[in-house]
Parts: sequence; structure tokens; C-alpha cells
Amino acid sequence: MSWRGLLTGRRGGPEVGTAIARAADVWEKAGRRAAASPPTMAEVEATALKVYAEHGLPTQAGHYRRGPGSDGWDYLGQDVDIERRWDMVLERPAEAGWRFATLEDIGRYEGAGAELRAAAALLAACRHLKDRISGRAVGEPGEDIDRAIRLGVDWQRLKDAQAWKETSRLKLTNPGDALPEPSPKPPAKRKAAAKPRAARKPRKSAD
Repeated sequence: MSWRGLLTGRRGGPEVGTAIARAADVWEKAGRRAAASPPTMAEVEATALKVYAEHGLPTQAGHYRRGPGSDGWDYLGQDVDIERRWDMVLERPAEAGWRFATLEDIGRYEGAGAELRAAAALLAACRHLKDRISGRAVGEPGEDIDRAIRLGVDWQRLKDAQAWKETSRLKLTNPGDALPEPSPKPPAKRKAAAKPRAARKPRKSAD
């Protein structure tokens, strides 16, 4: 029996069953491949993924797993159905130190700095808007407009922070460090010693 059938088979009337089925659909769709990004949204994602890469995090969309005491994330795949995810969570519980996340979530785990959390928030917002475009997420048009506006503001804020960081890094660099070492000057040529002049012959005195 599928998870949807298990949930909708519970008692509670048709309204409750419909609500549970809708929630189950959203959960199942979360594991499916996201729609292609519009050009501007792709630029937003590229900015966020650059931050991920700078912090040593993966940049491929999909699901990840991190073991106890590990700093790295193992890629599980882009499309992971709900049954498989439940099995993995039961086999490797959070109480034992296991962590499961999507690409949008791994930048918001404990210890992440403000820049990394901002990048993760951009990726999550892009994913939600793409799901709304494709009809895989519920919401209102007004909420989408508000989210899109905030996405643009947050994107510009992150780009400004990146530019400021790069400028600060260049200012802290000694300009002389980037210059090549000057070539050694060739040794100066010694001037040839002047030849001694011949002694003048004494003039003969006239008688």
C-alpha cells in the first residue's frame, strides 16, 4: 500500500481524507526533480551555489545524507521517493547522529554562518517559486509576488556582501606581493685603465 493510501484510509470523513491526501501529494512531489529555472532565477541560484562552493558544500540539486561525526554530505540522488526516504530515516535515525537534507537545507545546518544561511534561503525560495510555477506547491499569487520581490532584494544583498568581501580582500593584499621580482641588474662594466702618456722629450736649447 502506498503512503497516500495508508493516510487516506484513516477515518475522519471525506474532508479530512482530502486534506491528508493533499499534504501527502506535496510531500511526495518534494522528492521529484524541480522544473527548469527561468534565466533570472538561474542567476540567483548561481550566486547562491557559488557561496556553497566557497564553503566546501556540494552544488548538485537533490538529496543528501551526513553520517555521525562527518563534515561531508553524501549525495543520494536527485529524485528520491518518499518510501525510500522513510526507510533510510528509520535505518539511520537522527538520534544516532544521522542527518538527511536537500541541497536547499544543507546550508542551514548548525554552525553555518550568515552568508551560507542567506545562500540557502535563496535556493529554497527559488525552489518554492519553481514548484508554484509547475503546480507542485500550493499557495496564493499574492504570496508568490511577495516572495519574488523579497528574493530579488535578498539576492542583491548577498551580491553586495560578496563584492564588499572581495574588495576588502584586495585591500588587505600588499600590492607588492602581486608584482614579479625585479630582474637583477647586470654588473657595471669597469672602464679600461687609461694608458700612461709617453714622457715628453726635452727641447734642445738654441746656442
